[in-house]
Amino acid sequence: MQQPQLREGFAGQDMYVIPRPVLASANRHPLFRSLYPTDIGWYPRARYHYRDRPGGARQDHLMLCVAGNGYVVVNGRKNHLQAGQLLIIPRNAPHTYWAGDDAPWSIYWMHFLGDEADYYVERIPGPGQPIPADSATQLEAVRLFRDCLDTLETGYALPTLIYAAQSARHILSLLLFRNPAFPLEQKAENRQQLLESTLELMRNRLVDSIGLDEFARHAGLSVSHFSALFRDQTGQSPMAYFTQLKIRKACRLLDLSPKPVKVVAIETGYSDPYYFSRVFKKVMGISPERYRTIKKG
Repeated sequence: MQQPQLREGFAGQDMYVIPRPVLASANRHPLFRSLYPTDIGWYPRARYHYRDRPGGARQDHLMLCVAGNGYVVVNGRKNHLQAGQLLIIPRNAPHTYWAGDDAPWSIYWMHFLGDEADYYVERIPGPGQPIPADSATQLEAVRLFRDCLDTLETGYALPTLIYAAQSARHILSLLLFRNPAFPLEQKAENRQQLLESTLELMRNRLVDSIGLDEFARHAGLSVSHFSALFRDQTGQSPMAYFTQLKIRKACRLLDLSPKPVKVVAIETGYSDPYYFSRVFKKVMGISPERYRTIKKG
């Protein structure tokens, strides 16, 4: 397929990018900073619409497709967004998206931030994964988008911005918590999928040195929210759990192979064998050398 061409401007479009100094000033108000749009728009029949953000965006990004279709790639995973579906791209997640060739999408979109933003992002089944929208829910969401856009047309006075912020919260609550096509029961399933995906990444990367930031990006959540969610499901912090997996692998290598401790350290992601020994002793209560001499079974 020929790569879509980036073009700015679509007939009938409506869009507002709220000036960042205005956002910073309004962010002092609790009714605004809890959740607010930074950019919001309507792109009808957006032929050649294309964006590529290798480093992601600084805001979470909602897209609601009301006609046509397009494609979204988030963290290397491609999804097809069609009419009657929505998706969220978490902030900082690398992504690319483009409108379909034969029937380019018509989308309402919103970039958003705020103290409560992570609670909405948590609801999604996966970064960039489409979610169906019930027809009545979609109609109401479109009305709310139009109301928000019409409100911002009047300017950026604080009362206007607070109203826009409340409209943004209403849009997200409607699509993610009052959408019959996406039941509340999905939440527990989403959390389980998030945990399983993260644990799989941990198991596959035991030889690497991975920080908390990378795990959070993989989950499509902020570091603080990811850490709280992981601890809620496992009883441990992500890094403590990852360390335990590494040491469990180290124990198997010490039990089943004659490899020197230095090599075992490298194969479990520790370039410094002395640091590895300290971590091993903290987890197991004894040094790796002492562990190897103990008769098991």
